[in-house]
This record gives sequence, C-alpha cells and structure tokens, in this order.
Amino acid sequence: MLVTTPETECTMSVPTIWMPENLEQPLEAMPQIQQFAGWIINPYKNHVLPASWLTRLLQSSKSKLLAETFRRPGGWRTMEMMYQNPDPTDWLDRQALRDNPIARASRNRLQIVTQILMDLITSYHSSTKITLVGVGAGPGRHVQTAISRLNLDAEQIQAFLIDLDDDAFDYGCRLADQLGISDCINFLQGDARQIQSVLPEVKPHIVKLIGLVEYLNDQQLFELLTALHAVMVPGGALVTHGMLDPWNGKPFLKRIFGLQHNLRTGSEVQQILEKAGFRITNQIMEPMGIYPILTAAK
Repeated sequence: MLVTTPETECTMSVPTIWMPENLEQPLEAMPQIQQFAGWIINPYKNHVLPASWLTRLLQSSKSKLLAETFRRPGGWRTMEMMYQNPDPTDWLDRQALRDNPIARASRNRLQIVTQILMDLITSYHSSTKITLVGVGAGPGRHVQTAISRLNLDAEQIQAFLIDLDDDAFDYGCRLADQLGISDCINFLQGDARQIQSVLPEVKPHIVKLIGLVEYLNDQQLFELLTALHAVMVPGGALVTHGMLDPWNGKPFLKRIFGLQHNLRTGSEVQQILEKAGFRITNQIMEPMGIYPILTAAK
C-alpha cells in the first residue's frame, strides 16, 4: 500500500529536523581510556550487577535516548537521537550518546552508507532515471540525505521507502519537505519479502538494507535478499551490513533492554548474499569494528 501524506501535513509548521552539516566529519573511534574502562566495567554490567538496580539507575536519568530505548529498543527514534548526538543532559546520557560503542558506530555507518549511496546514484545519474528502494527504512535518513546532497529532483530519481511499521512516515515526510525533495520520496507500509506485491513493476537500480538485518535470522535474511534480487535490474547494487560485538556489550543490551542482535561477520553476510545471487563488490569496516558494510551487485 502506498502511504501518501497530504501536503498540508508535510508543510505544517514544525521544528526543524536535524541534518548533518556535512559528510566529511572524522569517523569515530574509541579512545584508549574508554577502552580500558569498558574492559573493567563491562563484566559487572553484563553479569554481576543486578539488572533491576541497573534499570532503576538508567531510568533515573533525564536522557531522552535512554527513555526511548526502554520504550522501543532499537527503534528509529533511538537511531535519530544517536545520529544527532546532542549535548548530554547528565552523566548517564553522556554514556549512552558518546561512550556507547554502538552509538559511535551508528554515526560512522550513517556517514559511510550515505556516501556509498551518493556514489552509486552518481554512477547511474547521467544515463537513466534512478529507482532506489530502502528496506526497513524508517524515515529514510540515509536515502534522503544522499538525494538532497546531490540536488536531484523527481525527474532524476524516485525513492521507495518500505517499512512494516508506518510510525516513522510522518517524520520522514516532514524531513523530505524540509529538504525540498518530497516529489522524490514515497513511503510504503509492507513486508519487503513480498516486494513484488508491495511494489509491483518497480525495478530498483539501488537497494539500501541498513538497520534491519541484525534483527533477522539467516533464513529470514536469505528470503528477503532473494526477493530483492528478483526485482532488481541486472547489475543493480545493494548496500547492507553485518554486526559484531568487539566491545562485549550484547549481554547488557539483552538483560536490561531485551535487545537481541544477530551477529554476523562480513564473510558470513557475504555467504548469504552470494547464496541469494549477489556478487560482492566492496566491503568496508567502520572504525569501531561493529559494522562491516557491504556493497553487492546482482
């Protein structure tokens, strides 16, 4: 189902949605002192300190990020807060925004993936009108940033942003309006594994699959990739990623927030991609060592 938002809603007076100043900020790494602190503290957070005590401590913070993570772990709003990285409200908020390895890695991933999308779009731009599909897209932050930075219009590109949940669509519509690219952006609620019925006759040149694969098991991921492969144009590009836990934060996220990630190395993601019919063209490991980012071709 195509989800359209009336123009009056997209152009209503709302606070400006944050956008990064540029895409050339230094990528983040973990300072040595924080690495050392993590080695000492993580075993206590993961296994020793009572979960009920840790929960009460975190809920005592004024952190909007922590409050949202308790409400909906891993949701698009938590990602938006980590991307924006505002001034922390207190020490616990600083831990969540600045000292949390996943927050740092997610900001790295945003910057890297957006640049990859820009490069892919540019490679097609002179020869054809581009169709881009974002899967599990939320408000479409990566895609919208890439399109706006390239100053493209609806005659040059159309992006279809699919998600099972439509609660990010209003925010995404307002972001598109703020960027002046509303005519390029289409939000659709549905299961991308049934993409041929969700988006009949759409043949994407580029597919972005970021922020979803860590919540899928291998069979679910293979089914999704197979469905996407079937509708892409020959030679089309797909951008996705794996996830690792070099900072040993997974037990804490599970016992406090109930957040469970399916970890995969770049090689493991590559095997599933190749099984679904893709060929790997590039792989980048962001500096935190959490997200191997892969580009593959049909």
